[in-house]
This record gives sequence, C-alpha cells and structure tokens, in this order.
Amino acid sequence: MSKAKISTTLLFVSTFCFWAFIKPEWLNFHEQYQLFLFSTSYLTQHLALPGGIAIYLGEFLVQFFYNTYLGAMVAASTITTIYIILQKISNCYCNNQNTSSLQLLAPILILVYSGDENMLFTFPTAILLSLIMSLIYIKKFKTNIWLQFLFFPLIYWLIGYCVWIYVFTTTIYLIKKESNNYKTMAISGIQMLGLVFFMFWIAYFPIKNYPMCDIFMGIDYHRERMKIPFWQHIIAIICIITPPITTLLTKAKNIFFYTSISAITIIGILGVIKNYNPNIYSHIKLDYYVRWQKWNDILNYATKNNLNNVFANTAVNLALSQTNQMPDRLFEFKQNGNEGFLSNFEYNSFSTGPTAEACYYLGMINSTLRYNFDMQSAILNSKNSGRFFKRIAEAYLLNGNYDVADRYLRKLKQTLFYRSWAIETQNCLSDENKIMQNPEWARIKMFKYNKGLNFSTNNLPKVLITLHEHCPENKMALDYALSSCLVNKNLEEFIRLFPFYTKSYGTTNIPKIYQQAFAIACFQNNYTIDNMPSFISQEVKNDFIEFDNAYLINPKSKILTTGKFSNSFWKYYMEVGN
Repeated sequence: MSKAKISTTLLFVSTFCFWAFIKPEWLNFHEQYQLFLFSTSYLTQHLALPGGIAIYLGEFLVQFFYNTYLGAMVAASTITTIYIILQKISNCYCNNQNTSSLQLLAPILILVYSGDENMLFTFPTAILLSLIMSLIYIKKFKTNIWLQFLFFPLIYWLIGYCVWIYVFTTTIYLIKKESNNYKTMAISGIQMLGLVFFMFWIAYFPIKNYPMCDIFMGIDYHRERMKIPFWQHIIAIICIITPPITTLLTKAKNIFFYTSISAITIIGILGVIKNYNPNIYSHIKLDYYVRWQKWNDILNYATKNNLNNVFANTAVNLALSQTNQMPDRLFEFKQNGNEGFLSNFEYNSFSTGPTAEACYYLGMINSTLRYNFDMQSAILNSKNSGRFFKRIAEAYLLNGNYDVADRYLRKLKQTLFYRSWAIETQNCLSDENKIMQNPEWARIKMFKYNKGLNFSTNNLPKVLITLHEHCPENKMALDYALSSCLVNKNLEEFIRLFPFYTKSYGTTNIPKIYQQAFAIACFQNNYTIDNMPSFISQEVKNDFIEFDNAYLINPKSKILTTGKFSNSFWKYYMEVGN
C-alpha cells in the first residue's frame, strides 16, 4: 500500500474516532441548530444567495449528525475527501508521491478550527466544492483560458467566499503550465479584478440586506455574523499554496515524509487541545446527555470533573430526579440555589436546555414552550431547530392545541430523521386515546397543571408544591421543592412542606438527607435526642451527636468532610470545608 493510501486511511479513521467517541456532542450541537427540509421552497431560498449551494449541501450533510456514527462518518469523509482532492491537484503539478504529507495540513487545521462551536459545516463543504471545481477545470478546460471568465461568477454564486481558492489555484496552475505566461498573468489579473467588481455589484444591488463582510467572507460560514475567524483565511491560503509547493519537493527523501507527518500530527493534537474550549464543551456535552436522556453519564461526568456552574447543576439535578436519587445524592454535587433546579433564561441557544427539559418532565408545559421558543429565537444565524420544533410540537399537542401542533409537524415531515416521528404524532392529533397510549405523554398530561401558574426562581417551592398538590404522583415536583429548601438552608420552609412527603409516602424509608435536615432543625429548637421525631433513625441520631461533638471541638476537622459526613446536609449547612 502506498504512503498516500496509508495516510488517507489513517486520516479517515482518526477523524471518525474523534467525532464518534471523543466529541460526539460536537455532532449533536450542530445538528440541533438547523432544520434541513426536503422542499422546493427551501432549495430556492438557498439558490437566491451567493454561496447558497454550499450552504444547502453543508446543511444536507449536517442533518446526518443526528446519528452519532453516521454523522462521524460523514464529517470524516468530508475532511478525508479534501485531502484526496488536494493530492490529485498536486499530482497535476508533479507526480511525486513523497510529498503527500503536506496535503494533510489543511484537513488537520479544519479539524482544529472545528473547535470553534460556531463554525458552520458550510465552510469545509465550500472548500471541498472549490477544490473539486479547480480539479475539473485543470483536467478538462485548462486549454481554454477565456472560459475562466464564465466560470468564476457562477462558481462564486454557488460556493461564496471559497471561490478565491478556485481562482488562485487555477491561476497559479495556468501560469506554471502555459507557455505564454504574460498573457496568462494578464487574464488572471483581469479575472480577479472582475470577481471583486462582481462581488461589489452583488453586495449593493441584489443582496442589500447582507453586510459587506458576509458577501466577501461567506454567508453562513460562521454562526456569528460580522465575525471572520483568522482560521478561515489560513486554511484557504494553505489549500491554495500546497499544490505548487509540492513542485519544490519532488526530490525530498523519505525522512521528509515521516518528519512532516509527525509535525502535522503534533500541530493537530495541540490545536485540538487549545481550540476545543473545555468550559464550552462541558456545557455542550451535558446538553447532549440531557437531550438523549443519558442520566447516568451526566452524573459520572459531573463526579469526575467536579462541575460548579448553574448549567451543570440543572443538568445534574434533572439526572438525579430521573434516576430517583435526588434525596440521597443531592450534596454529592455543587449546588447553586434555586437556579440549580430551574434557571432563568439567558439569551443564548443552549444555556437553559436542561431547564426546558426539567419543565417538560415536571408537567410545566407552558414553561417548556417559553424556554424552547426563547432558545429557538436565540440561534445566532436565525435557523430553525429540529430539536426545539419537536418539543414545541409535543407541548402544543399536550396542551390540546392540535392545529398549532400540526404546523410544526408538517415542517418536521419534510425532514429525514424527524419524519417518522412527525407522521406518528400527526395520527394522534385530536385523539386522546392515542395520546394516552404513549406512557410519557400520559404521565405528563396527568402532571400538567391546567390553571395559570406563574413561575420564577423566587417562588419556586410554592410552584412545585402546587404541582404536587394537583397530582400527588408527581414525586419529581416534591423532591425539587424539598431539595430547593435544603439547598437554600431554609429549614423553616422545609419543615412546613415536609408533611406533603409523609402524606404521600409515609414515614418509613425517609431519605437520610431529609432525616439529617430534621435533626438539625430539632436541635435548633432545643429538642433532645429522645424527643426527635420517630422517623429519624437511631443511626442518624448517633451520627448527628458525633458530628456536633467534632464540630464543637474543631470546626475545621477533617472528620467533618470525609467518610459518612462528606456528602451530608450537616456539612453543607455548616459550610464545613467550603
């Protein structure tokens, strides 16, 4: 097997494994912030934009990110194909196979640039299209220099900014290969000036609503408008200069191949470590786990990384509730007050994802709608979201607004991966029996509070207890209410609300955290050990005496923060070790 084939195989396998096993949340993040539709109107909307075909094809590929392994294969295939096309263009300059390592640099830098969570897959798609068109021109039309005048405006309209890769790649090739270099250089200079003029004309007449930087630097190459990352320019330049550089290295020895491969690999590893911001990707990973209900993965990840922020806290507390572990493991994790249960909205597209899902499982359907609408409107490039559309359609369905739900379902029917779900859900419209056959929907409809319910973090326990009173089976609402009192160290409110727990679940097998809270509340009200409620076990009473004695002797004692006290309410309440 040749070195080129070996490096191609290694590139594909390594990028596939990276996205399939190391960063699957990257795939999920990009898929959930677009909604690719198989419709004529969706296609014509893209054809009306300069670079619209690149956007359309990029979004077409991203829809496959819905499935982790299929998405990883699509992303890895795109990156690997860029490498293969660069090799073929380089071979048009010279048939040297020893320099195949140089073509790895551009794909590796695309992988590094992908660490910017707002880089859109339009960019690597446009690069691939520009290189394919360059190769076609070099192979088929190089003898007709004047045909270039007809090609570059059309190619610009198809792929946008990356037309520069096509223009410079074909121009450099023509200058090198054509005998009349002065004529070629003159025509090449004219075509570049013509392209600039064409872009200005596009900017000021047909596409007036787009800023100049988007016209020149690519529409939907990056989710943030008016931002042009330097990686975009570096990668484009490397794609242009790599093929001609190979002509200078035709006599390079094998050691160059292995040395350059090693250097590029090191660049890639260091670039990935630096450019994949751990703080941002921690949020993205948790959001990915929440979406696919990977509750144990959330708890394991939070335990290993000692996360301490509102986003992580809402995800962790949701996972604890869904695995029926909240009263037992609440203080194993950092807590952030009421916002650690249901946080206020921040104007970005994923910071309140766990809160939106928690509202859904609690039966707070109107809050679910509000959060999903807000996250939808906060998507930076104003795209629709398949994930949000699906949850909004469900919320309207459970609210009985079947006509509105149908509007969203009709859109989802035009997709590839949401279509079967949308068709199945459409069959449930106006049919309560079919809705109740779905266990999740039946449970949430039972939890749903039909009267007005104003929600804010200030009155959280009151709202949650109202939900529990409406449906005593809603244990999640009760656990959230009692746990929020403990997190805020509001023992008075906890004691007032605790009868709701004993009324529904009795006084046997009361979680140890709740017993610990009662013990310290009794102590504050001058109860003796013997006078404490009977549901407080003798083990908890003995542990409380041991904790109290150790605290009186030394409030900073290690005994208070280790062993059986490490995750106790007493440690949290007394702020030991904080």
